[in-house]
Amino acid sequence: MALAKPPKVGEAAGKFKINPEVNARLEKFMKDEPGLVDYVKQLPREQLERKFLLSKMRATEQQQGYTVKVRAWLEKPEQADLLKSLTASVAPNMKPEKQDQAVTNMAKNYIRTNRIKLG
Repeated sequence: MALAKPPKVGEAAGKFKINPEVNARLEKFMKDEPGLVDYVKQLPREQLERKFLLSKMRATEQQQGYTVKVRAWLEKPEQADLLKSLTASVAPNMKPEKQDQAVTNMAKNYIRTNRIKLG
């Protein structure tokens, strides 16, 4: 899964959305954790970037791991009818890799909706 391309430095100013509720929670957290705030402020820019990208990398790896689990679950013989149904509901004029992605996304929704636990 690719991340969105970041805007150029000049374009970035004023384009970030701020959620007031999240911002208030963050402000409270920062007030409650002054030591952590000081630690982060003292980190060099490169370390901040690496820590941020590390968290993004871990989140991406977790999403990819879940996708692999869903695909393995979907390929089991007992899920053949569901796979057939999901495949039939995908537009036939889509590229094959997009069809596979759409089927996987629908399977994820099915799993979430039916509260199915994957091992």
